[in-house]
Amino acid sequence: MKRTGLLLLLITLYLQLPAQYIIRVKVDSMSTRKAYLFEYIGIRTNMLDSARVDASGSFSFTLTAGAHPGLYRIVVGPEQFWDFIFNREQVRMQTHFNAIIDSLKILESAENRLLNRYMQYYIGLNRKAEALQRLAGLYPDGDPFRDQVIRELQKVRLSDPETITREIIRDYPASYAARFLEMELNPRVPADVPALKELDYVLEHFWDDISFQDTSMMYNPGLPNRIRLYFNLFQRAVPPGDLEEAMKKGLDRLMSAAAVNDVLFDFILQDIADWAERMEYESFFSYLTEFYLAQASCTDEKRQGKFSDIVESYKKTAPGTTVQEIVVPRDQDGALILSEIPSRYVLILFWATWCPHCTEMLPKLKLLYDRCKRQDLEILAISLDNDKAKWQEAIRQNGYNWINHSELKGWDCSIAYDYGIRATPTMILVDKTRTVIGKPRNPELLEQKLKELGIEPTK
Repeated sequence: MKRTGLLLLLITLYLQLPAQYIIRVKVDSMSTRKAYLFEYIGIRTNMLDSARVDASGSFSFTLTAGAHPGLYRIVVGPEQFWDFIFNREQVRMQTHFNAIIDSLKILESAENRLLNRYMQYYIGLNRKAEALQRLAGLYPDGDPFRDQVIRELQKVRLSDPETITREIIRDYPASYAARFLEMELNPRVPADVPALKELDYVLEHFWDDISFQDTSMMYNPGLPNRIRLYFNLFQRAVPPGDLEEAMKKGLDRLMSAAAVNDVLFDFILQDIADWAERMEYESFFSYLTEFYLAQASCTDEKRQGKFSDIVESYKKTAPGTTVQEIVVPRDQDGALILSEIPSRYVLILFWATWCPHCTEMLPKLKLLYDRCKRQDLEILAISLDNDKAKWQEAIRQNGYNWINHSELKGWDCSIAYDYGIRATPTMILVDKTRTVIGKPRNPELLEQKLKELGIEPTK
């Protein structure tokens, strides 16, 4: 009988849960007639739905009972958008098209009242500082009123910006808003820690108060932003020569803390891999690949699809690896072969005219190339373009007088596949035996590597 009673209670509670949640919005003076709903997955957003806006500026979105808690975004114009929290409650908001954040009112939703309180606090603090700064500029030095304004401005600047964050976390610890805002807090440094050691203390204890049990933290940008801040802090705390070794230890500390939750561990690892691939830390990325990504793809079938491509790509051009031969067809004089290029070193460059980073970097690379002797360095530039005219025009206009080749197949380029290329621009420095000497991320690091090899570009 007891079991039957418990079952009936559970069924009753389940039937009382709403089958769906409505996000109701009214935007005054709205000039557009379409609104869009996005979800956050880390720092990325993914569009979920769109809605028609009626003449009064009202519209709504529906989320099912199974929708995950997290940060979501509503977009109503090119520069008109705002973020809100969904945590299995009905949401009703109102704002003005020309002042989205300033005018935002939360009519229903405890979570979003907390988030809006946090946002309005920071807006008010910044506005007050700006107003006092402008007011001080209206009076001459030495004016008593100006001195009073300056004192007030200093108070605002010295106020603890984490005050409101800590209040929300203290008073509403079970809320999603509190868990999201935890990512904004830095560790509090004890008074007895010397000033020169404060940053070391912050790095050592950066993850102490962060709970890795909550999988819903995948659905807002707080955790990825905190990870980037963490690794950026090493640049301030550690000399350049020791930076990547310190970052490796920091990676071990973070992944050890995250190991309590397999799902979040996977998410964090993927996020760091995406970030590190674009950075200039070759040794750090090698360590990440060898000791984390490779092990994850070998031991967990669910992760294999995500990580194995990165691992295999890395292995194809890892330092010390002998890369595949490249044969470039020529209209005259036969084919050009990578291993027969007479220079001591060849930089294999993968680029494309449609890549903005390439457009920014290649002119700098050209300046370095012109300062090097051809007997020391040659560049073999493989374009991932598919428009012959644009590719040839870019070469002519920028004077790229190195060896140029393109299969004109975009990402279907067979050489890019053989070399495991996942992004442009990518540079791979090889010697006459096609052994990878390094993978510099920019011309400055290439020049540094050349100097280590005894090649001194002219001034």
